[in-house]
Amino acid sequence: MAEEWHRYISEDKEAVVMRDEQGFFVELYELGRLLEVRKVYSRSENYAEDVAENWVDGIISSPNNS
Repeated sequence: MAEEWHRYISEDKEAVVMRDEQGFFVELYELGRLLEVRKVYSRSENYAEDVAENWVDGIISSPNNS
């Protein structure tokens, strides 16, 4: 079962860092709509947080671009 670790919000974007038995993943939202679940299972919690921050800060302009 997945649990929420961190939540990042900025204007119309939101990212939720989650963890399950496989590791971390990040849910990327825009205007309340889930656009992508980015699985970063082989990465650290810090990496997942960076993905979340980059999404809400506009560094990742589309969820399909890293």
